[in-house]
Amino acid sequence: MMQVRRVAVIGAGTMGAGIAQVSAMAGWDTRLTDADATALPAARERIVRNLSGAIERGKLDTDARDAALGRLTLSPTLAAACDDADLVIEAVVEDTGIKQEVLARAARAADPGALFATNTSSLSITAIAERLPRPERFLGLHFFNPVHIMKLVEIVVHPGAADATRDE
Repeated sequence: MMQVRRVAVIGAGTMGAGIAQVSAMAGWDTRLTDADATALPAARERIVRNLSGAIERGKLDTDARDAALGRLTLSPTLAAACDDADLVIEAVVEDTGIKQEVLARAARAADPGALFATNTSSLSITAIAERLPRPERFLGLHFFNPVHIMKLVEIVVHPGAADATRDE
């Protein structure tokens, strides 16, 4: 079974920022990127607000917040975010073609053994996989909103996913 150490999250909107937050809270070095680099500071601020709210509610201490923020890197490019990532999660607009293009670029930048996932609630995982360079290493990870509160992730596999991908 693969050991996840580094996660790349592509898309710094509501879902991407939430996924990056829970990834960093889980102890993984996390790189967050977006095609619009100006979205990154706002995403970090959203994460800081969420973590501060958890402190105010007694759900988190400042050491845990600081550790999570220390594991979060805002990456200006997709290539830099995906470099040496074990898991790449795409959270861009709900458009099959755009998701395929972003994931194909990520696959070129990431290690061949990386696992790739899309965060979609409505698009076909099989259709997205059809145009990817390594469809056997691809699956759906449907996080529920708000990600940092909803402790539920739907895992969606397609017929071409490798058994190892399903198990990891």
